[in-house]
Amino acid sequence: MRPALNPSPRPTARDAIIDAAIRLWSRNPGATFSEVALHAGVGRATLHRHFRNRDDLLTVLAEICIEETNEAVATAIDRSASASRQLQRMFEAVIPLGDRYSFLYRAEIGDEHTTAEYRRQLDRVGTLVGELKAEGAVAADVPTAWVVAQIDQLIWTAWNEVASGRVAAADAAYLATRTLLHGLGKEEQP
Repeated sequence: MRPALNPSPRPTARDAIIDAAIRLWSRNPGATFSEVALHAGVGRATLHRHFRNRDDLLTVLAEICIEETNEAVATAIDRSASASRQLQRMFEAVIPLGDRYSFLYRAEIGDEHTTAEYRRQLDRVGTLVGELKAEGAVAADVPTAWVVAQIDQLIWTAWNEVASGRVAAADAAYLATRTLLHGLGKEEQP
């Protein structure tokens, strides 16, 4: 029997560690380095060959998460669209990366560069909130920081609900947008 022409590449130990650490630490920031190794299916020696310690791994993960979420949002945002539509497009792009977004929100990262980049992400979301306020989609008297925090929580909640199978991926961005802009009351029909 001939081997497949394009066999899917097997993830490297480093990739397995990164994926396991993001999944684990996005739900349990207190998980140990040993637990990361166990979830990655590697030994502690392999883990230490790739990452000196927990802080080293946290910094690498944060950089990856920031890069992935920045790329997703940059691709999704269409500045010619309304702020409400941009919000939904941002949710569509970021909800599948909810574990990354949650990791950034929950991680205790000591690296100044990474912390500054995460703050820039939150500032960009704050700018979008300002645009939502300008178009009347969000009340002007609601503090921007409060709205940004709600967006963070909606991203994590939507990702978690999709990952658990309770909400269809295709519905998550709509539900997150509706919840932020209209609450959970009965939707009025035209």
